[in-house]
Amino acid sequence: MADGTEKNRVRNLKTLRPRKHQQIDFFIADEVDIVNFRDELASMEHPFFALKGGDTRTREYVNGNTIIKVAPNAEYGMATIFDKDVWIYAISKLCQAMYKDQPISRTVCFTAYDLFVTTNRNKSGRSYKELEKALDRLAGTRITTNIQHSVDKREAIGFGLIDSWHVVEEQKGKQAVGMIEVTLPNWLYEAITRTKLLKISQDYFRIRKAIDRRLYEIARKHCGSQHQFQISLEKLHIKTGSTRDLRKFRMDIKNLSKINDLPDYEIRYEAGKDCVIFTNRDQDSEAAQKSKLREGGKKAIFGLKKKYGFE
Repeated sequence: MADGTEKNRVRNLKTLRPRKHQQIDFFIADEVDIVNFRDELASMEHPFFALKGGDTRTREYVNGNTIIKVAPNAEYGMATIFDKDVWIYAISKLCQAMYKDQPISRTVCFTAYDLFVTTNRNKSGRSYKELEKALDRLAGTRITTNIQHSVDKREAIGFGLIDSWHVVEEQKGKQAVGMIEVTLPNWLYEAITRTKLLKISQDYFRIRKAIDRRLYEIARKHCGSQHQFQISLEKLHIKTGSTRDLRKFRMDIKNLSKINDLPDYEIRYEAGKDCVIFTNRDQDSEAAQKSKLREGGKKAIFGLKKKYGFE
């Protein structure tokens, strides 16, 4: 009898209770196809990312009562806007999974190959090494800012661009496949689940210059689906996070306005006001289409009047 009791006790100890909540340790990004690319609002509004590599200076950005301090890793430097591709890739994959009601988590697992193909990058051996450096910069860059919660309450908060990363080498036949795990910080994960994001053009990854990528972000954030957005050159200079002096920055804007091939938005510099105007290309084409339809309607009515002698 004692033996039977003992066996039951051991069996009960080995028996697991049923799971009450589904727990996902990591999200396999490669299994989800991206339909639309998404970017996070705060990083589009404020210069979290450097425009050039090797920037090891701590920078402070002031916008009204909001103060943002970006502190880079002393060894690797500040995360650049090209490093942000990892962010956009992860955000977009997670959003697509949410749309399909698939479970997600803060830890995103993907192959470097899929990242490179998705973000229009080279697939060379050098690209793999550069990706590891990018991940180091993302993990090492710290943001400190103050957030206004109410009229009488302002709170300071600090966070990293990613929490951690590591590469797991898997051997498939004769080929080594690098699986990368990136754990996103809580604040970014919450922004994704609360859809504090904006859809961006698939051509974003084709933009060659860092400053042009940043200008596209600002145009997308502030102009959005409106017809136009106007901003003083000085304020735009601050928003971009550019370290070039204002005179050289003005030249960059003038050159870009001559080429005028940013995705979605036209850019125009007005010397008299020393300001920059972003215009939504879709809004312009829509207005032109409506105007064309109106003109076509007028001509049709005129033709009918002439035909039946109502002139």
